[in-house]
Amino acid sequence: MILGGALVLATLVSSSAAKGTPSFPFSNATGSSDETFPTEVGHLGSFKYGKAPFVAQEDHLESDKWNRESIEMRWEPKDAEKDHATSDDIFRNLGTTSPYHPAYDLFPETFHHRVLPPECKIKQVHFLHRHGARYPTGAGGPSGFGEKIKGAQKLGTLKVSGDYEFLKNWEYKLGENLLVHKGAQELFDSGVKAYYDYAELLDGYDKKPVIRTTSQSRMLDSARYWALGFFGWDMDKKVNIEVLTEAPLHKSPLSPYYTCPAFASPKAINVLTWHLNFLKEATKRVQEHVKGVPITSSDVSQMVSLCAYETVSQGYSDFCKLFTKKDFEEFSYENDLKFQTVFGFMSTGGKAMGLGWVQEFLHRLKKEPMKGPWTTQNKKLDEDETYFPIDQPIYADFTHDAVIQTILTTLNMRQVADELSGFHMDENRKYRTSRVVPFGARLVFEVMDCDGTDYIRVKMNDAVVPLDENQGCERRPNGLCQLDSYIKHLEDHAYHDSNYDFLCTLKLNENFDLTKLLEGGILSNDDLKALSKSPYKHHSRMEHIRRAM
Repeated sequence: MILGGALVLATLVSSSAAKGTPSFPFSNATGSSDETFPTEVGHLGSFKYGKAPFVAQEDHLESDKWNRESIEMRWEPKDAEKDHATSDDIFRNLGTTSPYHPAYDLFPETFHHRVLPPECKIKQVHFLHRHGARYPTGAGGPSGFGEKIKGAQKLGTLKVSGDYEFLKNWEYKLGENLLVHKGAQELFDSGVKAYYDYAELLDGYDKKPVIRTTSQSRMLDSARYWALGFFGWDMDKKVNIEVLTEAPLHKSPLSPYYTCPAFASPKAINVLTWHLNFLKEATKRVQEHVKGVPITSSDVSQMVSLCAYETVSQGYSDFCKLFTKKDFEEFSYENDLKFQTVFGFMSTGGKAMGLGWVQEFLHRLKKEPMKGPWTTQNKKLDEDETYFPIDQPIYADFTHDAVIQTILTTLNMRQVADELSGFHMDENRKYRTSRVVPFGARLVFEVMDCDGTDYIRVKMNDAVVPLDENQGCERRPNGLCQLDSYIKHLEDHAYHDSNYDFLCTLKLNENFDLTKLLEGGILSNDDLKALSKSPYKHHSRMEHIRRAM
């Protein structure tokens, strides 16, 4: 379980004072262990197992459509015939909790340019990957709705009718935070696809490539399943998995919110504005069929989210049939607003939080050792070529949806930079979290040689991004950009435009990963003063944001 920064610090200091040598659960952190690439570094996060699914017993969906999925995604929205709706109007309208689908419809202008020009040869590829489908994070949310229904069932006050009859005996069965089987499948399948797409790049590469993830349970499992798909059952002989500790007092570009919790934005008011007005029709409809328990619009929002979470974890959900195409679209739009205003182009700190990974990406592209300026990276690890190799033909980093969004913002990917209103939904917007950061989302950067000139191409969930002047590129139908131009634009703008120094004011030692403590030292008085003034005093707010990822 992740502890609050102040509690962790107090424990460390008191241990050092009492014994001379600190006692704490960081002894196996990467870069501070006798094992070069430990996978059990602690900090798996809090989690809880859910109940096992039983679809063969519980699935009563009548449909003439063949289900080719491991989970039941044949549901159609309520009033589907009237609204000309399909199952896609559910499962591609669940925001960041949408199961993975290729996003070919995101950039239709590049759809027919997925095949590389014949004169081009890929020579390097970079993956930035979200974890797969998971249980909900933390208490409240869907579990709070579950407790409300359970209480009404026990009291005998619950009265339901129509499609809501199932609530009489419905049981909340979900766990917390853990990767579910559908998520494992998403990452395994992604690894298999990556193998078929790029495995030849490793021919002649005589080292074990390093892939990185964070220590959170769902993150670590996602990296393992991806590696299993790409490298096979003996993957431990073929790849090193570097686990970056995801916890307070540890720097990592894959969890930058602990170093730079700069997510405040005046435009977040748009989220509140929308929340006060969306799902009104759905709430009224639910209230007509569910009596004996107070139902709010927030409850209805959780019921929509249960459609997503029950489907990916239990394989089936009766909640999916309760809502119309419009309801799902409104739910998804609120998700879009949250991410765009807190982590994206409508935030103040999106570019700052994404900067660390982008700096690493630049050095990998240029095949140069990391030399700063240091931001959200772990300096100790990135200065060591064991942990930060610069000669790999394939890189893969695993992180959270919010982090991918911040990186897109730092990269100035204005192709998905829509300014979103809290009063009305733009149906023509490009920015949709269900397309940009669904479960299992991945950005792929392909570096290639085309008749002696190096180019880069970016794929967002398999869709080729039409790179343009916002990335320093000459816009081409095939999305290719000259690599030199792309690199120069990032060098000129990424750090400067991020306002990192202004927004991320925490000033500890350069390593900022408790290295001194791991070596038996203690934090200096200056370090302690910096901590007292740091954003960690707002840890509860930061943890709330982090747990949503």
